[in-house]
Amino acid sequence: MSPNAFVRERKLPLPRLVAFLLNAPRAGLQAELDAFFDHALGSGEARPVSKSALCQARRQLRPDALRDLLVHSAQLFAAHSPVPTWHGRRVLALDGSTLRVPDGPECAEAFGGMNTASGRFRPLARASALFDVARGAFVDAALGGFAADERSLARGHLPHLEPQDLLLMDRGYPSREWFHELNALGVAFCARISERTWTAVGHFARGRRSDAVADLGTAATPLSLRLLRVKRPNGSRLVLVTNLFDEALSAEAFADLYRARWRIEEAFKLIKARLQVENWSGILPHTVTQDFYASLLRANCAAVLALAARPEDAAVSANTGLDAKGWRVRLNRTLALKSLRHYLPRLLLALDLAAVLDRLVERLRSPTAVERTRPDRSAPRRKGVRIADFHYAYKTA
Repeated sequence: MSPNAFVRERKLPLPRLVAFLLNAPRAGLQAELDAFFDHALGSGEARPVSKSALCQARRQLRPDALRDLLVHSAQLFAAHSPVPTWHGRRVLALDGSTLRVPDGPECAEAFGGMNTASGRFRPLARASALFDVARGAFVDAALGGFAADERSLARGHLPHLEPQDLLLMDRGYPSREWFHELNALGVAFCARISERTWTAVGHFARGRRSDAVADLGTAATPLSLRLLRVKRPNGSRLVLVTNLFDEALSAEAFADLYRARWRIEEAFKLIKARLQVENWSGILPHTVTQDFYASLLRANCAAVLALAARPEDAAVSANTGLDAKGWRVRLNRTLALKSLRHYLPRLLLALDLAAVLDRLVERLRSPTAVERTRPDRSAPRRKGVRIADFHYAYKTA
């Protein structure tokens, strides 16, 4: 936060502070600090650092610094891990989510929120993320106010797109302005589009053709895009829009590609349910934003470890990695996340780096570290289901 921050010799300098935050402190801060110094650093002191010292150090760390680290981690990951592409393109998924933030006046003012059915105001934040599908890692993320729409937050991800990237989006993103912006930047995309809100799309969906070029713009600003229609196994139809006009890429190929977008939904579920990102380690917007980016950084570290243990899991299509019986075999990502507990700080601080890394990779290569699921399985999305709140006064023991 200032040039003089972290210049004095302390027990909690900047590298240790960042390593502590990435270790996902979800219990009481003092207990987490004691465990951090005991297990990660091997300290013999009974009480090396107080939680008051931690809070003072956190005030000096810009949350955007952790976002910069997230972007840097994704760039290093992409540079050192060749993975399969989709017809020569890296597949990225774009999506947003809503996060519950601490119920306090500071978060209510910083993020906004909404009134519940009972009339009580609930502070909420809006998150947006860009996700590398094959590697299972976050390329960039942003945390904004609840009133911010997904496209506004998504514009902050555009500098992180490369010429050979392909962007997958759900039906909440299509708009003429957004499509014009992506075309102007030369960004290839594939998105689900609603046939109810677009007249030309509705005519196409009810017609006989399954692949056509349509003008979705206006008389002043024409917008020629390709529309694709695919009948799904449950009888419903999926309508996609793309700015890739290669006839060698069929509608079925795009439909199979669009299924890969679901991995960003699973990634959000991973940080919410497994990393408990909404179980914040503080009540101020500053700490909430730090925790958000730290959770995504930890997920990226787990993705790196997972790819090192099972490089065959890196794929765009869901129908890969099948065993002899046709079951899909994948590394248990929850296990990969949990295996980093107390070890991640040692890796980040380069404490016995090679031995710790070899031990973790060997564990994840065990046959018991994989899980088998039926391919092409599906289930209707349950609406209205909410995970119980994490009460700040009752932290995990």
